[in-house]
Amino acid sequence: MTRTVLRTVLATGVAAALLSGCGTPEAGSAATVGDRRISVSDVQSATADIQAVFGPDQPVPQRNVLFLLAAAPYIEDAASRSGAGVSLDDARTQFANKVADPSQAALVVIQANASLSRLDQLGQGRTQQVLVEITQRLAKDGFTVNPRYGTFDPQRGTMLSDQPNWLPTPSPTPTPAQQ
Repeated sequence: MTRTVLRTVLATGVAAALLSGCGTPEAGSAATVGDRRISVSDVQSATADIQAVFGPDQPVPQRNVLFLLAAAPYIEDAASRSGAGVSLDDARTQFANKVADPSQAALVVIQANASLSRLDQLGQGRTQQVLVEITQRLAKDGFTVNPRYGTFDPQRGTMLSDQPNWLPTPSPTPTPAQQ
């Protein structure tokens, strides 16, 4: 095998390995739940819209937005059964005077979050019970997350940040006496 052919084979193999390691079946996916795909652009637009509401002092992690996008159908189902559902129109009011035309993904995240809050107001440990149920359903339906956003921990029912600190810790600059 010539060097050129070997390099091509190695490069192709490395590219295939990198692409297969993304954890999602489609390019541009932040996550999948069964056959439902959550796009990177949905996560980014929802995060930007929600961040505009909360302001710079309260950062909104994309992994939390992604979790709520994935869990939203399950949250809405549980909230509706308990009489604690929130409409998309109710969610839209959270953006008043901050975001003129929020993305559909942002509305879904706010709707899911508001539904969880209403469930919490019902008391009786209902929110914790719902979160356990949602976690089980997400795991059963094959919630697969792009590693860029962390990993889903079904034991805790949350997203964990797996992003290592790629910046090296700077070593102190030696003083003239140390040199």
